[in-house]
Amino acid sequence: MKAHLVKIMLVEAAHRNPLGGEKQRRLHGHSYRVELLGGGAPNAVGWVVDFAEMKERFRAIYKQLDHHCLNDIPGLSEDTRVPALTRWIEAQLAPMPAWLHGVRVSIAGDLAFCCERLVANDFEGVPERLKFTFEAAQSLPHLPGEHQCKCTHGHSYRIEAGARDLAGLEGHLRALYDIFDHSFLNEIAGLESAATCERICEWVWQWLEARGVSPTVIIIQETPTARCLYFGEA
Repeated sequence: MKAHLVKIMLVEAAHRNPLGGEKQRRLHGHSYRVELLGGGAPNAVGWVVDFAEMKERFRAIYKQLDHHCLNDIPGLSEDTRVPALTRWIEAQLAPMPAWLHGVRVSIAGDLAFCCERLVANDFEGVPERLKFTFEAAQSLPHLPGEHQCKCTHGHSYRIEAGARDLAGLEGHLRALYDIFDHSFLNEIAGLESAATCERICEWVWQWLEARGVSPTVIIIQETPTARCLYFGEA
């Protein structure tokens, strides 16, 4: 019997792509999905390798990448594209143990304006809404020096927006995507020192109201495990 294993980690990092177009050369960020690929025959315990060992093998690399700007890392300054990042990670893992077969890297966001209608969610208490993703960098400069979020980093953000009248909302969200995508959020007026999920929710709510939209909920998700729901001032 041969088993194939995948251990998934998310890395939240900023970068500029000096080899890309004008948009890609701007400071922005992503949630990178890093998959360690393993395989082989299970041992007497029933494992090819302990998943905890796979995670530990990646720990030092994770600390170099997560909540940092890739261009500041030796070996990545000139090329931060996904293939280059994959090769860099594989080089850090060398020499690879027999069970480790390689690395697969992808970006968690859609990398385009893909608007999707979501049904009401009674568990979260949210109405019908639209969602899309965007890629951006940020930092929280007011935090103490040892806090990871003080460093410039990035996320593949997910926005969900509800409104009393969903008709026509997609056009407004497309305009919002053009503001946020491939940006450094701290450069946007109102988010300079606190581009947190909470502040982004409030900013989007007020931005929609200024365009004549009556929001019912704004949700900002920066990772699959970090999500803020905002229902206005009431």
